[in-house]
Amino acid sequence: MRILVVEDHCDTRTVLCALLSRCGCQAVIAKNIKDAQTQLTARKFDALVVDLNLPDGDGLDLVTEAKRLHSLKAIAVTARTAVAERKRGLRAGCDFYLTKPVDFYQLRCALGIPPRHSIA
Repeated sequence: MRILVVEDHCDTRTVLCALLSRCGCQAVIAKNIKDAQTQLTARKFDALVVDLNLPDGDGLDLVTEAKRLHSLKAIAVTARTAVAERKRGLRAGCDFYLTKPVDFYQLRCALGIPPRHSIA
């Protein structure tokens, strides 16, 4: 599974990519919307894992664009915890809306990674 991880916080990005790699996924990183758009144009992805508070815009705009252009699963990973924000995320095209700190088990389930792909 090829996953585009869009996260501006270095430690969070590093941990997410390491855990996804240990589950057999190919994680490609982008630090902002511009980098993500470049990656989405160059490659096909099975899923988009995106922070919503990015330095160059709102990750929901990226979700809407990515879903319009590609058939992929979109998962928000965000500090936005309000119910109204969750509803906004789902309307924008997020298939799942996870709040930070992210439970990696929930992320694996959202991505459809089978239990046999252990991170241990």
